[in-house]
Amino acid sequence: MTVITDYIDQAPTLAQPHLQQIYALLKQLLPDAEERISYGMPTFWQQHNLVHFIANKHHLGFYPTAAPLVELADELDGYTHSKGAIQFPYDRPLPTNLITKLVRSRLAHPETAARHRRSTEAMPPEIQQALTQAGLLAQFNARPHYQQNDYLRWIQQAKRPATQEKRLQQMLTELTDGHLYMKMNWQTKSKRAGDRQD
Repeated sequence: MTVITDYIDQAPTLAQPHLQQIYALLKQLLPDAEERISYGMPTFWQQHNLVHFIANKHHLGFYPTAAPLVELADELDGYTHSKGAIQFPYDRPLPTNLITKLVRSRLAHPETAARHRRSTEAMPPEIQQALTQAGLLAQFNARPHYQQNDYLRWIQQAKRPATQEKRLQQMLTELTDGHLYMKMNWQTKSKRAGDRQD
């Protein structure tokens, strides 16, 4: 199980066929990318965020960034889309050929603009209390900015209290371990640099 399959398992039944299909397709198209939850959405990451997707009430939202949607504008007829996102209704087959083209276009348009630091997600008092009681607040604050935001958004995104608690406990366990992030192996930059020098 990964952080994305956990997201899919918690999604509404109506959304799951599209979620499972796009997840399998993206794993095939982006075999070297890391799987994350970023901005509260399943994300494929490789040096930067490549694509996001999310289950909405009536459609699957897909976020390949703006350039691919501009490049393939002639092929988007019939789909609601904005500057960086496109909607795939659940009552229509998922357009795998179009998604494949969007992903390949995304790979051909690496980010050139300076990356902006994300705004800091506010920490709810109950999460701060849990970190403090576990003696893990310093470990949380030492994590990269994106991990802090992703953990907080991921926990708060869960609709059921039991799921929120499960995700909170996973975060605490990973902070205690020190080398895990969203069930994936993770090391600090200093540790990776030390490994390269050995």
